[in-house]
Amino acid sequence: MGSFELTGGRVPVRSVVTIDGDSEVLIENCRRLVECSEIKCSVISAGFLVEVWGSGLSASSYANGSASICGRIQSVNVTRRSSRGEGGSR
Repeated sequence: MGSFELTGGRVPVRSVVTIDGDSEVLIENCRRLVECSEIKCSVISAGFLVEVWGSGLSASSYANGSASICGRIQSVNVTRRSSRGEGGSR
């Protein structure tokens, strides 16, 4: 189905990643924060694992299902999760 999965059989959910310079990454439609350290933060978002690498990183999450990673951003990896893994798309 492209870059989105269906939840509840009807509503498309997209993983949206917004990069603001080298200081913030906003990730929408988060399912959970997997890990966050000074150099790496990982978030599961709509069937994708989003990894943010950098230095001095910190994460904030919001009630609307988004997360903000702040610090000195060096790279962002987006990997499609398999349907067999924990929390993967089906």
